[in-house]
Amino acid sequence: MTKRKANGPLSLKDGTVLDDEAVDRIVEEVEEAVLAGHGTTSFPRQGRPSLTGRAAASPHVGFRVSPELRDDAEAIARERA
Repeated sequence: MTKRKANGPLSLKDGTVLDDEAVDRIVEEVEEAVLAGHGTTSFPRQGRPSLTGRAAASPHVGFRVSPELRDDAEAIARERA
């Protein structure tokens, strides 16, 4: 992981400064490893699983309501649970 010092250069935990040359070298190493079959470019899925049960995004709806309406909605939800 990377760590940024206040108003300083970006560096790794081991102290390696990530200048453009270092970044290019790291990218090249990763590309070579993937092309040689020693790695993958896929990353684990993060976040909550889909509510649809498939690999699809679940709708998320957000809006503002009065505290009273929120309390009423929570009461109805508790009754239905």
